Amino acid sequence: MAPVRIIGPDDLPAAGGAAVVTIGVFDGVHAGHQAVIGAAVAEARQAGLPVVLVTFDRHPLSVTHPERSPDLLTTLDEKISLLRGLGLDAIFIEPFDRRTALTGYHDYIESRLIGSLRMRRLVVGYDFHLGRGREGGSEALALEGRRKGFGVTIVPPVVIEGTAVSSTRIRRDVLERRLGRAARFLTRPYFFDADVTSGEGFGRELGFPTANACVAHGEKLVPPGGVYAVLIESPAGLHGGMMNVGSAPTVRCDGRMTIEVHLFDFEGDLYGSRLRVHCVEHIRDERRFDGPAELRAQLMRDRETASRILEKKR
Repeated sequence: MAPVRIIGPDDLPAAGGAAVVTIGVFDGVHAGHQAVIGAAVAEARQAGLPVVLVTFDRHPLSVTHPERSPDLLTTLDEKISLLRGLGLDAIFIEPFDRRTALTGYHDYIESRLIGSLRMRRLVVGYDFHLGRGREGGSEALALEGRRKGFGVTIVPPVVIEGTAVSSTRIRRDVLERRLGRAARFLTRPYFFDADVTSGEGFGRELGFPTANACVAHGEKLVPPGGVYAVLIESPAGLHGGMMNVGSAPTVRCDGRMTIEVHLFDFEGDLYGSRLRVHCVEHIRDERRFDGPAELRAQLMRDRETASRILEKKR
């Protein structure tokens, strides 16, 4: 299978001929998004056409209504890493700015989807809206297809545990530490990418060396404070571990919020490395202990708990 091409406006002359197109924010690339993409890939294969996914370089609300812009389930890089394995031929990254926001769906379809990407068929989710003021809903898109001669497929919602899967629902579950349900909606544990930076070394002094994880993207959603069982991808491989999100009040008094991960059965230096931290289950809330000895005893119990949780997930 040929690798997925990542293209932008400057690459459009090389985008190819007629194509099946799917378009959306796809934040989280959750089960509902996967159903839309799967339908687009299936239609493209049946028609013998390439399939192009169109997404944006930022969440549209960050431009149109910044006060309502949500924290991201997936940064652009994380999103692309997930999309690469879904059978697409190309991913078109649309820069989203004020000009894009003010473009009507008629004009966007004519200039970009048909004019640039040679769209023959459009596949979107049931709740997708295109164009200025979200004016191009499913009925409007179907009518536009009849007018301009392209097919339109509207994919119905994916329902899990009686709930239509949505990015909004998943964000709420992550913030409420319902990581098991979030994972079922996502079809994988919720994760974030982070770079390892230097820390104070308090964990090493306690016998629990930790990597100080810095999430570079300010809009990325991180689980709220607490201790978690996690799986950690690093240059050294995949490791079970536990994570603390919080201010470490037993050993620090400045109130700074940090993310520290402890990898089980690992010896080495990860400074400067990129980690992917998969958040499996919340163990307990963070709290202050009466000194290092009490904290160390609790960390030993946390490690046993996290190990049991991760063993059950195998």
